[in-house]
Amino acid sequence: MCDDTRALSAVCGMSRSVMVPLADTHVHLLAGLDDGPPTPDVALAMCRLLVAEGVRHATALAHQNPGYPDNTADRLRAAAAALAVQLAEQKIPLSVHPTGEIMLTPATLDEWRAGRLLSVGDHRQWLLVEMPHDKFVDVLPLAEALKPEGVGLIVAHAERYGPLLDDPALTAQWIAAGCRIQVTARALADPWEPGQDEALERWAKCGFIHLLGSDGHGIDRRRPVLAAGVARLAKWVGRAQARRIAGEWGRAVLEGEPFTVPPCPPRRGWFTRLFGG
Repeated sequence: MCDDTRALSAVCGMSRSVMVPLADTHVHLLAGLDDGPPTPDVALAMCRLLVAEGVRHATALAHQNPGYPDNTADRLRAAAAALAVQLAEQKIPLSVHPTGEIMLTPATLDEWRAGRLLSVGDHRQWLLVEMPHDKFVDVLPLAEALKPEGVGLIVAHAERYGPLLDDPALTAQWIAAGCRIQVTARALADPWEPGQDEALERWAKCGFIHLLGSDGHGIDRRRPVLAAGVARLAKWVGRAQARRIAGEWGRAVLEGEPFTVPPCPPRRGWFTRLFGG
């Protein structure tokens, strides 16, 4: 048994043969459509690795941005359906959910309303969005525009965005507007920037982490792993909350079920306790 699987078994307080099912809400599994797996064989190998990690639900996503103009919603749907057939044929017990990783642009709202963008799981409830390269965008105007349509934003790999990670007040504001925060499991297990560990622990303890993703792209690089990140999360918030974030909430989002999170703590007392002043 690999170290990550042992870690997950310990997190869940269960035997090695039984694990709480996880949901990977950010993994590139559509072969040849972006910078993810180049071939179907690599995509299937990634799926097997996810299953070994305890994952039973995962996005089958690809980028939707100006760099991949051919990645229409219909193209992603068809590729995800083909992958689901392959998984069934290979008897790999992983449910995949078609999703677009949408780069924010001034045209995002118009593109969504025109049917060009693919929501998480194709349920028209959540859009998985990322920032433009080397830019930070305020998502509140888009979040407010989408709210009457019953659509919310999930901020992909949110740990990448220093202006958000380092500003709990801004994070709380985005969450209050209906946004949900997704964090990359590898960033929890092995932070790669100074101060990232402390900032993510603060997020976790404030209830700001709602979903986990591996951001897996392949087997030789950026492997789709979750377990070590789940173990780290459990040290900060406890096993039950880690299971909720890494499993229950993720599965609900991918399957189109209702998904609510506790309200953020009151601002005055919460900031005073955490940061003083």
